[in-house]
Amino acid sequence: MTNRYAIIENGVAVNVVIADVEFAAQQGWVECPDAGPGWTYADGVFTAPVVVEPPVPEPTPAPTKEELLAQLNALSAQIQALE
Repeated sequence: MTNRYAIIENGVAVNVVIADVEFAAQQGWVECPDAGPGWTYADGVFTAPVVVEPPVPEPTPAPTKEELLAQLNALSAQIQALE
């Protein structure tokens, strides 16, 4: 009979394999029906890794018509200075 087993290193599942019960026992692997790589293992319990979502940046407000006109005037002045 074969089952899923986690290969544990330093309390963390580094891989999951399918193996015979006897072979897995010889290797010291731990049966894990639903755990995967990255899960921690302590006191006979697997714990899923914590996924930290990056913060969503605040959208930059669009410039107002007045701000755009001020930028246009500044750029026009720079262009005229080059001529």
